[in-house]
Amino acid sequence: MKKTSTAAVAVLSIITAVAAMQSAVAKTPAWLQGWTIKGFAAAYDWTSINNQFSTVNQYTLTEGGGLFIGSPSYRGFSLAVEPIFQTGLGLHPSNPKNVSRTLGPSVAALGQAYVQYRGYGFTVKGGDFITTSSPWSSSSVGIRLLPITYQGVHVKFRASRHLHLYASRVVRYRYVNESRYNAGTIYTTYLPGLAGRTSSGYMSAGLNYERRIPRADELETKDSVWAWDYYQYARLYLAQTVDSAKLGPATGIVGVQVMDAKKQSGYLGRVDAQVYGAEVGAAYRPFKLVLADDYLPAHPNAFNYGGLATPYNTITDSGPMFSQPITDSTEDFGSGSAYSVHLDYLGIPRLFTQIRFVDLHMRTTPVYSNFREVSLLVSYKLKAVKGLNITNIANYATEYPNRNLPGFFQNRIMLVYTF
Repeated sequence: MKKTSTAAVAVLSIITAVAAMQSAVAKTPAWLQGWTIKGFAAAYDWTSINNQFSTVNQYTLTEGGGLFIGSPSYRGFSLAVEPIFQTGLGLHPSNPKNVSRTLGPSVAALGQAYVQYRGYGFTVKGGDFITTSSPWSSSSVGIRLLPITYQGVHVKFRASRHLHLYASRVVRYRYVNESRYNAGTIYTTYLPGLAGRTSSGYMSAGLNYERRIPRADELETKDSVWAWDYYQYARLYLAQTVDSAKLGPATGIVGVQVMDAKKQSGYLGRVDAQVYGAEVGAAYRPFKLVLADDYLPAHPNAFNYGGLATPYNTITDSGPMFSQPITDSTEDFGSGSAYSVHLDYLGIPRLFTQIRFVDLHMRTTPVYSNFREVSLLVSYKLKAVKGLNITNIANYATEYPNRNLPGFFQNRIMLVYTF
């Protein structure tokens, strides 16, 4: 009964906030002309039964949001800030073991605060910012209420309508459940052996290319080539292409990805990992079916038996890997094979439905483990309230050998309003 009442409190409060925000942004005062004002408000309710194959259950209800304010541009220069927050409103269980480590902490942070220059095809940001174009080390990690934000310099160059080039030098970051920037990584947050260690951050460079093939409008390609130097951890390289072609009333989909990560000696010891991935599928409205596989060869004397080193994604998100579960991260299972199949349904306006099955036959030691997850994702954009989206994700996962522990069930209800 308590869980139902607290959920009702969250829904009522966010609906009230939505009504107030819609009224506030209905008209822009003259003195705000040229300014950019946008933001979001959200309520997340996560239920985890036998969390991560333990005997612990978690019930976490959290609200939060952010307000982005960008100044008018003067000779290409502008300023922007975005305070963000999340809070449990005092409704979390008293035992911290029964609260999600992602949504549990209260956070009040300056998510973004940067100086920007735009001109001659360049967009340059210096300060605290989000990244959305990088396949790894992106701010959009998994389905979290708050994003990861980074501190440093980010450059984007629009070479053409189809080709964009990127470069970043990051010195510190702020994790999804933290208020302050720090020189650590997600490894130093969650791996006891690395607690307290600092990093010099990372440098990255890459390009994204997307277009329809000339004189063949039924062909479309999306290509990426990227490199990251994660100081003290590894150098990671990625090349990927996802292509589609019209085949009568249907659309065929083919994707290939290759990754390589190496370092002879660092915080994780020796890193030596390769990823060879492929996906194939077809879209025939209102359905889309995709089958994918990622293979990582074993390296017995390397980190995680040949697993990827991803300092800003580990334990949080699978990044660009084709085969990825929702409740875990593929790269943290080491080397082996990751298979997935997902079926999307788009037959109802504003409603997205996906059924996903993932099978990870992987290992961080000579012994394989088998992780399997079935997920149902339903997301609906309300017509009556522009910007309001409701998403529900239900997952059931098993892992063998599982030491006689039961399966892991998780349900996430997410109410998000963007304005």
